[in-house]
Amino acid sequence: MDTEQITRFVMRYLESTECHILEKTPAYVTVKLSEQADRVLTNRPYYWGFVDRTGAEAETMRFTFVFDPTQMPPETNRGPISYVTSPVTEPTPLPPAANNNGLQDVGLWEASLPLTGEQAQIDTDVNAANVSARPVGHPGSSQTPNQTSTSQAVGEGTGDTIMQRYFGVAPAFTGGGGGIGRIPKDNVNFGSQRLEQIMQAALQGGRYLSLFEESSEAYTGRGQRRSAAYEPYLLLNVKLEFACDLKREELHSFGVSLVSGTIHPHFMELVKDRHLTPKLPANVHTMTWRFTLEQAAHLVEQRIRHLAADYDMSWAVEASERLDEEWERLAAYYEPLIKQEEEAMEPGAVKDANESPQQPLAVELPPRATLDSMLQHLDLENVQQSHAEPTQEPSPQARSAREQFEIRCNEIRWQFEPRITLSVINAALLHLPSGLNG
Repeated sequence: MDTEQITRFVMRYLESTECHILEKTPAYVTVKLSEQADRVLTNRPYYWGFVDRTGAEAETMRFTFVFDPTQMPPETNRGPISYVTSPVTEPTPLPPAANNNGLQDVGLWEASLPLTGEQAQIDTDVNAANVSARPVGHPGSSQTPNQTSTSQAVGEGTGDTIMQRYFGVAPAFTGGGGGIGRIPKDNVNFGSQRLEQIMQAALQGGRYLSLFEESSEAYTGRGQRRSAAYEPYLLLNVKLEFACDLKREELHSFGVSLVSGTIHPHFMELVKDRHLTPKLPANVHTMTWRFTLEQAAHLVEQRIRHLAADYDMSWAVEASERLDEEWERLAAYYEPLIKQEEEAMEPGAVKDANESPQQPLAVELPPRATLDSMLQHLDLENVQQSHAEPTQEPSPQARSAREQFEIRCNEIRWQFEPRITLSVINAALLHLPSGLNG
């Protein structure tokens, strides 16, 4: 997928989940997530559990999805703002150390503090009285009335509060969920974890749908509207997988009419450009079903069986030959180990001289792969693959040689045995006008 395709896919997902787009550029998009998208993408189970239990009003996150990191504008530094609306003041000076003129120094320090309101007026009156009472030449008499009025004006304009003195300033809050003043962002280029998460969310949310085509019937005369007949179709998008030590995957789309049983191949191509809605349009009626969903799925399964029967099966024969070679090589390696282990378990046993030599370790080889044996895993009802990957086992040192041999046999069989599996990607019940061509 290129950048343009990823952008279209992400925007379709955001619009379908009713996210509010705040800013859109070719390089990124900033959105306020809807509740549906927030629950899936933000990984906040404790928060949504709290909302569900208490019934509190949910606050969704804002998020930025980056399509082209090279075209992102540089981040601007946000200036700090105060906890209150007043401007930031200079830091308050600390009191000087005590000396011989301690009272004078403390008085000067207190006079440098910004004062507001009644306290500034009272302190101004006191200072004026003190200055007038002091003799000429006293160190405290250097302050003039003009300086006093200027200090009072500065004190009133600073708007200093107890919050600013003890807690300082705080950065601006923009409503983001990645911390104060930040909106979380993530790249959604091909292969990124965020794009994979969106794809999985779209897959889970759109696995089963029921849609109707929007009606375009017009009036037929004198205010009467003709009722249009809609035919139900079962749409199945499936993945057909041919696997051994190599793998090939094919995507198929089939549409089965639940009225006539007709199978339309490449059905997704026929309906992808139609305008579909989850609501039943006005003046529309649906036709009666003649096939159930299970019967329609069985018809698709039979079609895929006939399709797979026409393929070249030389790949399965070659995979079976490689499986035989791997098993023979595995048996040749474990045979002396198993023999040595069995002899060590019975140290007192004496071997008869006329006893025939021990037979090679028997390996139960599976039958040659045939179309019927591989197609037994072709089941639409079982979406999970029957050949699951072996799970992680404990340390081999804790098992005997025969147990290790059996485990390795199962691993080699899973890796080399040819098989054909079928899984459903998504399904939909579509109601389209009768007489669909294709």
